[in-house]
Amino acid sequence: MKIRRYRFNRATGKIYQETYSSLIEIPDYLDAVILHATPPVYGQPFPKKPAQDWINLCFLDRELSWSFALLNSGQSDALRPFLNYKTQQKDLLNYLTRISLVPQRSRSGNQWYAYAFEALPLPDSVNPIETLHSHSELPLLDPNISLDFPEPELNLPQLKTLISPRIEVKLPDTRSSFLNWY
Repeated sequence: MKIRRYRFNRATGKIYQETYSSLIEIPDYLDAVILHATPPVYGQPFPKKPAQDWINLCFLDRELSWSFALLNSGQSDALRPFLNYKTQQKDLLNYLTRISLVPQRSRSGNQWYAYAFEALPLPDSVNPIETLHSHSELPLLDPNISLDFPEPELNLPQLKTLISPRIEVKLPDTRSSFLNWY
């Protein structure tokens, strides 16, 4: 399992996956199984961005890689759609969340992009509880971001009772046969 990072550029409406040397543009939307989302924290993790509210997301991406991204509030209360979505979909582990950026325009003609979230059924092959349990050594907070996000409090036995019993398929073991991890 790889660890990946994604960026949402609300000025241009683009989503990018970070690589070692460049950014790869993700067309239209990002599908994610959200494992953990922090409450908004005010700060300035990037010197060229103004201080604002940030949410740290930990999720599984399309390739089921452990992934991180930040959502920012900007000047338009852009975190409101996520907070509303999180309230409506109480247990985000039960859904595949489609994240997209939709154009907005002010009366004065300024344009920016807002977050949009859509809940889709989980693929039968994805069991987020098993992934959380089998990769419990991986962080739920991006260690590269220096904001005062509260530590996650996950109760795996309690989460197992919340997840629908229809998800029973185990993830395949994709570790290299040349390495012994345990």
